[in-house]
Order: sequence, then C-alpha cells, then structure tokens
Amino acid sequence: MKKVLLSALILVSASQAWATGIDLKATMKQMRLEFKQAASASSVDEMRVPIAKLDDLVEQAKQGVYPPEKQDIYLEGFNKLSVAIDDVENHLDAGDLEQAKQSLRTVDELREEYHDKRNPSIWSKLFG
Repeated sequence: MKKVLLSALILVSASQAWATGIDLKATMKQMRLEFKQAASASSVDEMRVPIAKLDDLVEQAKQGVYPPEKQDIYLEGFNKLSVAIDDVENHLDAGDLEQAKQSLRTVDELREEYHDKRNPSIWSKLFG
C-alpha cells in the first residue's frame, strides 16, 4: 500500500512539474542565491547582475501554472516582487547603492510574507 501511495505521489509531482513548465523549488533556490549576491554587492555594477537575474526568475515564475487555490496568492506575490525589483533597479540606475540595498529589504520582507501565506502554520489555520 505504501508503495502505491508513494508511486502516486511521485506521479502527481512529476505531472505537476511538467504542467507548470518550471521547477518552482529550483527557481526559488536560484532566487535566494541571486538575492544574497545582490545583498552582498559592494558596488552598483556588482549589484546589477544578480538583480537582473532575480527579475528574470520572477518573470519565469509568473508563467507557472499553480494549484487553483493558490494561483492568486502566487501571482500577487510575484507581481509585488516585480514592483520591488523595479524600485531597486531605479536606485541602481541613479547610482545609489545604499538606497538600492534599502529597497532590497522590501524584497526580503515580501519573501517572508508570501512564504507564510503559501505555507501557513497550523496555529494560523486554527485561529486565523
């Protein structure tokens, strides 16, 4: 029985990954790496590359197909990330590294907010 359930779970996971066209988990890991590189940048030019990659990854994630009950929350989060990344890019274009890093904090805050919304704790499910 366990083998049947495991096989079914693997099949569902594989078909979901195929249907979305992206591996969201891998994309999120790459987003985290690009964020860390941007946060540790010591110049405007050094920050531009990971921010551009992060922006591309968010655009890729927007193209995914997600469970209907989570579709709206995923797209809302990705859209807010795009706006926050645009803000970082505007500061980089102005040559203001410190303000770009300050705006990068918004990206991190959105990550925390939407990870909590995607995977709410048992306590928030019980008590709202």
